[in-house]
This record gives sequence, C-alpha cells and structure tokens, in this order.
Amino acid sequence: MAEFDTGWLYEAGIGENRAMLIESGMVRQIRLERPTGSARPGAIVDALFKDQWIAGKSGIIALPGGEEALLQPLPQGLTEGATIRVELTRAALHEHGGQSKRAKARPAGADSELREGPSLREDIAAPGLAWKQVQSHEDDSFAEYGWHDMIEQAESGHIDFDGGSLLISVTPAMTVIDVDGPLAPVELARRAAKEIALTLVRLDIGGNIGVDFPTLQAKAERTAVAAIFDQYMTANCERTAINGFGFMQVIRRKIRPSVVEMVQADKPLSAILQLLRQAERSGGTGELNMIVHPAVAAKCEHQPAWVEELSRRTGRPVSVTPNDIISISAGQIASI
Repeated sequence: MAEFDTGWLYEAGIGENRAMLIESGMVRQIRLERPTGSARPGAIVDALFKDQWIAGKSGIIALPGGEEALLQPLPQGLTEGATIRVELTRAALHEHGGQSKRAKARPAGADSELREGPSLREDIAAPGLAWKQVQSHEDDSFAEYGWHDMIEQAESGHIDFDGGSLLISVTPAMTVIDVDGPLAPVELARRAAKEIALTLVRLDIGGNIGVDFPTLQAKAERTAVAAIFDQYMTANCERTAINGFGFMQVIRRKIRPSVVEMVQADKPLSAILQLLRQAERSGGTGELNMIVHPAVAAKCEHQPAWVEELSRRTGRPVSVTPNDIISISAGQIASI
C-alpha cells in the first residue's frame, strides 16, 4: 500500500461500511457506517412539530420516517401539528443497554432545499482528499494498517501505550478516559496526553470527554502535559486546564456516535458484522458455515439479507449454526 500514502480507504461491507484515513502512511482516523433507517446529519427535511420539550427553548418533532428528533432552538409561534423545515445536526445515539437519545435538529430556512444527509462515502470525498474503495478480492489493506487491532481497542476500551494504558468508558453523560501505568506520575501523564489526543481523533470520539490523569501537584507540570495534548490534537476542540486532581474536560462537536459507542452498543451486532467481513474474504469452495453464539445467530435471523448478500458475493451457499459454548466474539467460519 505504499502507493496510497495519504487519503481515505473505503470498504462497502455487508451491513456496515468502513473508512480509514491515512496520513503519511499512518492511520489518523477510522469511521463506521451502519444503515439504521435514521436520518443522517446534514439532512434537510420537513418535520411535524409534536410538542415542547423545554418551554420556549426546545421541542419534539417527527421526521418523515417517523423518527423523533429534538428541535433547538424553538421558533416563536410554532404550534402543535405545524410543519417546519429543519436541518439534522446530530444523529440519534443508541447506547449500551438499549437506551437511545433522539437525533438533534435546528430550524432551516423555509427556502432551504430538501436533501439527504451525506453518506460515509460522500462525507469522506467532500474535503477533496484522495480516496480508494477496497474490494474483497484484493489484499486486505485495512488489516495491513491495523484495522482489527483498532476495532478491538474500541470494543474493549483498553489501549496500551509505551509505559501505560488508557481505559475508555462510555457513560450517558460523557466518555471517560482513565490513565494507568507504573511510571512516575508526570512522565505517565506526558505520554498519555499524546496518546489521548491521537485516540480521540482515531476513534472519532466527540461530545463531552473527561480525562483522569495522575494527580500532578505542580501547576507547571499540569501546564506542560496540557501543552502536549494540544500539540497532538489535530481536531477542533475546547478543553479545560488540568486541575489539581488530574482531571481535564474536553469538548468536541458531536454529530454521530463514536466508533467506541457503535461497537459497544450492541456487541452481538458488532460480532456478526465482523464475521461477515471475515467470511467474505475467507476464500475456498463449498458451503460456508458460520458457527456463532445464539445471540449472534439471532442477528442473522433478523437480517436474512446479510446472509443472502454474503452468498451472492462469495458464490457459495451460506448457513448459520448457533453454538452456546462459544463466546459472542469468537464466531468461527468453516467450509462444508
């Protein structure tokens, strides 16, 4: 892949599209797109105003597909049942445990042209960077650049770096990053600051982020650690100073769920999507059998088109065998 030094790699997978930004031969960001039926950020649609959420400030609207969204700010004089043209500013968030947060929208001008929000492929092409679509019959460029390791990091929330580790925990209020390691506090914090800045961009983490560094008594040390974070943070954000307890808050605009949120929200779903990718690239002849945990098999039952698409792409019959002995993430592929 030396000939593709800078730009996006894109893969149209079964049930999931994937993208990876390469800069000077290094991975800077990964993205996932899973068709959910929800409106995408950037869409301009006509919505039905249902009722107020916070009087005079925000309200609930129904989008054309029936999905509800939070409208803010709330135009004066808007009455229940009225139609209003809005722009989607954030996708719906589906959290671990089945909880969801509505999409967010803001009023759009009445003369704004109706449009769909950009797809992942349209989004990565918009800035004008080079991009290349990867096909399953080609070398696995995503794997060559460490895709599987990064997805594992997102699933576990555990990221090792030289001298320490990060633990990423997603909560309804914020994404929390804890720093741990055997080094002296100031050296651990300095190394962690670089890794945290790179990780926020790499795993597409936005919104409200709390970072728990080791406690640093000296203000000069805290200032130096924050400066390292700023040096390696390539995305727009705001942050607080690191306080005496080692806590720093970072705010990034959030328009979609992070890779961490996506892969952790529904682990059986993430497992079958990864296995479908592996199966598509497995090669061989004869019937292709996916041996999976029953919860993963249930995902296939609800999405039979995925199995049909795998059969079409590989030219092989495909079957799914539930096995309650194996774990959710340990699905296997066998040829019959």
